Amino acid sequence: MLLYNFDSLKEAETTVGGLSAPSKMPSYAWSISARRCNVGSKLAKKEGTVCYNCYALKGRYMFNNVQGALERRFNAWSDNREKFVDAMVYIMHNKQHIKDKGVFRWFDSGDLQGLPMLEDINNIAWASPHVKFWLPTKEYTLVKDQSLEIAPNLIIRVSNPNKNKSFKDNFEYVSAVFEKDFIIPKDSYMCPSSKQGNECGSCRACWSSKIKEVVYLAH
Repeated sequence: MLLYNFDSLKEAETTVGGLSAPSKMPSYAWSISARRCNVGSKLAKKEGTVCYNCYALKGRYMFNNVQGALERRFNAWSDNREKFVDAMVYIMHNKQHIKDKGVFRWFDSGDLQGLPMLEDINNIAWASPHVKFWLPTKEYTLVKDQSLEIAPNLIIRVSNPNKNKSFKDNFEYVSAVFEKDFIIPKDSYMCPSSKQGNECGSCRACWSSKIKEVVYLAH
């Protein structure tokens, strides 16, 4: 039961700072500025890491209106977490496209801001069992040390910081970036987007609890 009542989807979406709609994704997402990444901002300065030359720190992501939207979302969460959670749950149950697709992504830009944000995302997942949530993250210590009962429909997929290396033994769900000349680890799943117009298409591997490691082709 929601503590806050919303009269419309527009009101709920305004409460969460709006959703993002990555062209690659089959459904909506929610993001904040990559400038706020705790681990990622450090990796972005290290050549050879997957965060070096980060896509979310250049190009259209740096336009003032885009950065403004990313900051608006962060503030929507940080200023009123309880209302944010209720608004997001309302969206999951009432936005038809999300209901039809059954998937949602956290952080097409940015990352977890600490345990409180992870707790809120987990609560949203528990309250929305009809939606599969994918949370990619490089907050390694946070994920390893948290003791939450993670909702079964929330896949926290930890990203390897280095190219051409597997992370399978470290976390329950992982991802890696490999260059095309390298052989990907056995039993890993190669993201097919590079062969289908840089789109997910019908693939839902990133959201799947049956896929241990997803490998992306380096750009």
